Amino acid sequence: MLRTFLILAVVAVGLIIAYTTLTGGESVPTPDAVSAFAQGATVVDVRTSDEFASGHVAGALHADVMDGQFEQRMAALDPSEPVYLYCASGVRSGRAAAVLEGMGFQTVINAGGYSDLVEAGAPVER
Repeated sequence: MLRTFLILAVVAVGLIIAYTTLTGGESVPTPDAVSAFAQGATVVDVRTSDEFASGHVAGALHADVMDGQFEQRMAALDPSEPVYLYCASGVRSGRAAAVLEGMGFQTVINAGGYSDLVEAGAPVER
């Protein structure tokens, strides 16, 4: 019984370490992200094309983090300017944040999930 518990504890710690290693960027409360959007911040939707077409934050750029063109698209942005990223739940935007940090972007913010942003009042385009 103790052995099983220890194995599960080691696996859990490993998963936590893997998650924090694979995701990057600073996280902000959703209302703060929506305020930054309203002030003209650079916002990138990292979801798929179909997800983006079904609705996205007004003015958001689109660059699917799972697409082989993601880094090329992001290279067009100024790495000294803050970039806000969002996806459906915050996981892909965390992955995208890690990529941007690796590319030398100085301020990368994981704004979390699309539905949370909409619920907090982010304007939407379809």
